[in-house]
Parts: sequence; structure tokens; C-alpha cells
Amino acid sequence: MDGAQFAADDGNAPVLPAAARGDARALVFHLAAVKWSIGALRAVVQLGIPDLLADGPGRGGELAALAGVDASRLRRVLAAAATAGVLVEDGAGRFSLTPAAEGLRTGGPGGFRDVFLFLTDPMMWRPYEDVAHTVRTGEPAFDHLFGEPFYEHLRRDPVASDLFDRAMVQNDGPETYDLFDDLDARRHRRIADVGGGRGSFLAGLLSRHPGVTGAVCDHPLAIAGAADEFARQGVADRAEAIETDFFEKVPPGFDAYLVKRSLQNWSDAEAVRVLARVREAIGDDRDARLWIVNHLLTRSGVPDLGKLSDIEMMSILGGRERGWSEWTRLGAEAGFAPVGEPSAGRVTLLTFRPI
Repeated sequence: MDGAQFAADDGNAPVLPAAARGDARALVFHLAAVKWSIGALRAVVQLGIPDLLADGPGRGGELAALAGVDASRLRRVLAAAATAGVLVEDGAGRFSLTPAAEGLRTGGPGGFRDVFLFLTDPMMWRPYEDVAHTVRTGEPAFDHLFGEPFYEHLRRDPVASDLFDRAMVQNDGPETYDLFDDLDARRHRRIADVGGGRGSFLAGLLSRHPGVTGAVCDHPLAIAGAADEFARQGVADRAEAIETDFFEKVPPGFDAYLVKRSLQNWSDAEAVRVLARVREAIGDDRDARLWIVNHLLTRSGVPDLGKLSDIEMMSILGGRERGWSEWTRLGAEAGFAPVGEPSAGRVTLLTFRPI
């Protein structure tokens, strides 16, 4: 979801293709066409078409027979996906994969199939039907439409929870790990990943830094697969999972506390509560560090993909994306001061020291 390129050299250019900005009507209809494209592409992925095209191009009829669906209707969906640029259709009616479609194959290297299926799942899509409800009342549209908060829904629905977990494993690209290239293993030998789920990111981080150990600290259901993940990534001897409610307590004894892509899920008051628990865990260790990995919003008047994802945080979770002044304010309320100021407009590493 991050790393989108602006469509023009001007830093104030909208986060949209230049072709969509020819006139006001073209812009609005381009946005409507995004819905059409997503609907077609979700069907393509659910039917396993990228997997069927892994060995080379295929005709609509052949693919329909393999998928067990109607050939005429599938051809129409494939043509829409090709129009959106995710597949290629030649003049003979054969379809093939683009690099984007390669990432939608099951188990493909660097793939993002589960992330896409999660982002287009009804639980993530339906709240956009009534963002106005959230604006009017302050209640997340998800709660209004589903009758329960998002995380309660995950705990009650194992299928939704499993999709969420798989998507989170695929959510981190190499650029997220690159944020820790300068990690000092002598100074930060033991890392706590607070709210890190099954620990896939922590495991990847430890595999890149052999002198470091760590623990993922999260709800019992969230860490249920952590041991398997640590074993899969070859760090089982250096990683552990600790059950905790990070609103109430964070385990002490770590050199650094990592909170990655989760604080945007919470209101300011809830985010401060989590950070305050981290500050309590640090205690008198002035050399310990708080690492927050999150999107850092740009200033007013500058387009930013985070200003779009902010609507998802608001309407589904009741959280928000934040700019530098907001992050430093939350840090100060919890007992932290910033160390440096990173560049805005992307997911970045914000470092804080205890005060």
C-alpha cells in the first residue's frame, strides 16, 4: 500500500495517473472505474487464474474449463482485468500474466495475493458504503454495519482471522526491513515486537541480524502461530512469544521496543496508553529505545497516500494516520522524546528515547 509514485514531477500532484486528471468528469469516472477493476480482479484471484497462467498464456475457454466456470462470463472478467493492466490480452484472445499478476499467484515469491484478498474482502469493503456515518457520529462504520468492533469480529470469525494473519505476513516488503539496516546489535541485542502477531516481521529481522534476540508480545490468539513461524525462518533459538494485553502491560527487560504498523489502528488516547505501557517496561534504562514503524503524513496541501489510508483507519478501526507533530505529541504524553525527524509521505522508522 506504500511507495506509490506521484504522477508528475510537481510535489503537489495528486496520487492518481495523469490520464485521470484531464478534466473533472474524467477524474470522477476514473475513480468509479477503480471499483469495476477491483471487482473483476478479485474474481480473477478467487478463481485461481494467476495460478493457471503460471506456465504461460491461456485462452479464456481453456481457463474456464480448468476453473470449472462459464467460458463466456470468464472471458469478460479477464478482458476487464486486462483493460485494468493486470493481465495482458493479445489479438488471438490469449491471456498472460503481468508482473502485478505474478504477485497474485498462490505462494509466488514476493507475492501479495493474501494482502489483496484481505483489502478487498467485504469486511474491508463494506465500511466504505457509509463513511459519512463515521463523520457524523464518530462511530466506525465497521461497528455500525457489522454490529461489533473489527478485532472482536476477527476473534469471532476464524476464517476472517486467518485471512488477516496471512495478509499481515505478506504486508512487509524489503523496504520495511531496510529501515533497520543500521541496527546496532551491540546496543540493541534484545528486541520486543509489541503487537507483532505471529512474529513474521520479528523473525525476518532476526534472520538479518544474527546477534539479536527478541520476543513478539501480543494477544494469545495473535501469537498462536509464532513458534511455527520462528522455526520456518530459522530463528527459533533466538525468538519467543509472550502473551500480553499491551494496553495493560508490556514485558520489561528489552533494549528496544518495536511497535510496527499498529498504532494507526487506535485513537490518540489508546495509542498513548500502549506507549505508556512501553515506557513503564523501559523503567530507568535511558539507553533503551522505542521504535515506531508507521506512515508519516506530509504537511497540509501535499497529496499523500496516507491521507487515503487514513479514511480506512477512521471508518474501520476508529484510528488515524498521523503527521510529525502528532507523533511527537503522543510520544511526549507517554514519556518519550524523538531522536531525529524522518522524511514524511511514506512508512518510516520513528525513534524515541525515554525521558
